[in-house]
Amino acid sequence: MMILCMTGLLNMTDLNIIIVNYNTKDLLKQCIESIYKNTLKTKFEIIVIDNNSCDGSVEMIEGEYSHIKTISNRENFGFAKACNMGLIVGQGRYSLLLNSDTVILPSALDIMKRFMDENPEVGIIGSKIYYPDYTVQGTARRFPTPFNALFGRKSVLTRLFPNNRFSEKYLICLNMNCTGPFEVDWVAGSCLMIKREVIKEIGLLDEGFRMYWEDADWCYRAKKKGWKIYYVPEAQIIHYEGKSSKDQNAKLIIQFHKSVYRYYRKHQIKSELNPMNLIALTGLSMRASIQLILNFMKKLIRSDGEYFRVQCRN
Repeated sequence: MMILCMTGLLNMTDLNIIIVNYNTKDLLKQCIESIYKNTLKTKFEIIVIDNNSCDGSVEMIEGEYSHIKTISNRENFGFAKACNMGLIVGQGRYSLLLNSDTVILPSALDIMKRFMDENPEVGIIGSKIYYPDYTVQGTARRFPTPFNALFGRKSVLTRLFPNNRFSEKYLICLNMNCTGPFEVDWVAGSCLMIKREVIKEIGLLDEGFRMYWEDADWCYRAKKKGWKIYYVPEAQIIHYEGKSSKDQNAKLIIQFHKSVYRYYRKHQIKSELNPMNLIALTGLSMRASIQLILNFMKKLIRSDGEYFRVQCRN
């Protein structure tokens, strides 16, 4: 019996790479190729969960990567539920949530796996994430406060005044050349590695977060159990952010704000009688309404521009 147990441990996969896909066939293929090319010292398996794509993503996986585990959903279950499907199937020591619109740079996953091996008190880590132009995404963060409605990663004030102290306090290392690993409150689910022991202790992702903020919630729950969260900037990836959701802007704006409200109700405003509950709900509703109006105006401008170009060609 002991020999069989030891053999099972030796054959255990180091890392389950869980990729949720929705209509990003070409980017998904690019992501997979980057994993195989740049992960040389880690025993891994890839699990793709497809949320009812109609662009041939599943056929591409089955035709070109038949060894990859694939779960094909008949509807779009959202990010959290799809990730949980992969987390249940995977049996590795570590699991990595990885967006389909990412590219793994050399040794990134090897570095993350080695850091986990060397730091038993650390439960979750995130990599340094670049936009395609190699500007840094603000993915190493403190836990959010109401100020982040004004000074969040994509807020107007952060874009206009990127060096303001409120944004810098929340978005750690956004404007600094950080080199060594350091502790944070939470890291983004676009590239998040977690130990299996942590999942056993705190549970899977909260599927009440269909999209957005499930990563902050997961990290919060891990922190409450005493696990440390680290940002490892030596491990680097590129993220073509939002490519799987570019045609659903209005729905995503609404979903984002619903998830923010869920996070605050779950961790900060638990009582329905707390007056801050109404203030938060009103503020988020106003913020969502403004973003929806701006989004609608952008679409009108784009459609008018396309109409003008057609008229000129005619």
